Amino acid sequence: MPYLTVSHRGHHRFEVNVEGHQLIVDEGLAAGGRDTGPTPTELLAASLASCAAAYAESYLSSRGYPTAGLSITCHYQLSTDYPRRVASIDVTVTAPFEVSNEHRHSLLKAVENCLVGNTLRVPPSIHIMLVATEETRV
Repeated sequence: MPYLTVSHRGHHRFEVNVEGHQLIVDEGLAAGGRDTGPTPTELLAASLASCAAAYAESYLSSRGYPTAGLSITCHYQLSTDYPRRVASIDVTVTAPFEVSNEHRHSLLKAVENCLVGNTLRVPPSIHIMLVATEETRV
């Protein structure tokens, strides 16, 4: 099972370690952070966009099409009601060449089936536990 850890680094800043890879997650200045990395919400959108890109690349390369110039843009909108959440996400695939109507549908279908997109459409169960060591109990 994949494993990651998140360690507090002060002022709404966290270091995420994912199987040997590190990245910084931070809040913007207005939220009390230092804006030294993407926010958790931005990472959610980035996860979807990068998954879509990987599926698009796989589709194109498996058919011998060029992938240089492939790009994905992603915009998200937050909810205005409660609970606070991402209310919508728009993903746009820019192919590196003019895609025929036949392949356009298949390419979009491939991208729509990316693992992260499927996970957001059929959310997993989430289990949250709280543990504290003797030294940190207050």
